[in-house]
Amino acid sequence: MRGRRQEADLAVAPWNPVRDAVLPGALAGTLGAFAMTVLACAFAAVLQGEPWRPALLVAGLFFRGGTAQGAGAVLLGLFIHFAVAGGLATGFALLLPRRGTAVAALCLGMLYSLGLWAVMTRLMIPFASPPLAREAPSALLFLLHIAFGAALGTVPVLRDVLTRVDRLRRQLQALRTAPP
Repeated sequence: MRGRRQEADLAVAPWNPVRDAVLPGALAGTLGAFAMTVLACAFAAVLQGEPWRPALLVAGLFFRGGTAQGAGAVLLGLFIHFAVAGGLATGFALLLPRRGTAVAALCLGMLYSLGLWAVMTRLMIPFASPPLAREAPSALLFLLHIAFGAALGTVPVLRDVLTRVDRLRRQLQALRTAPP
């Protein structure tokens, strides 16, 4: 039994792009996008009385005149937001050192998100979504990006969990293929 476990441990690759970057990045990005969405919708509900206004503004990528209305536009805005967050978080996971600590990942995630905030508010949002550029306050976007940076701090934990799942999967495969 011990030999099979050691075989499984050796079979777990030290670096696997899907396990160590794509999946943790996508999960952390989803968590960050969810946190940003909840905060943005809560602030919009309190300040403007329209909780889905942030999603409609993000949908301004396709509705450039600010004419986005209805559930379809809200779903489009949410899809865009979650897709961009997942991609940016995967980029962060690719840049994050494999043996880093959770505290280092949190600090680097905050720096990464502040860099994103600077680039997004000054360059990307005015070009990509004019309705969002007209209506979104920079201070609120700053707070939302801080929440995203905090979610990026979960990448090392997600890597560890996925590595353990991979190790367990390989151990089960070794038990299944081993002769009795």
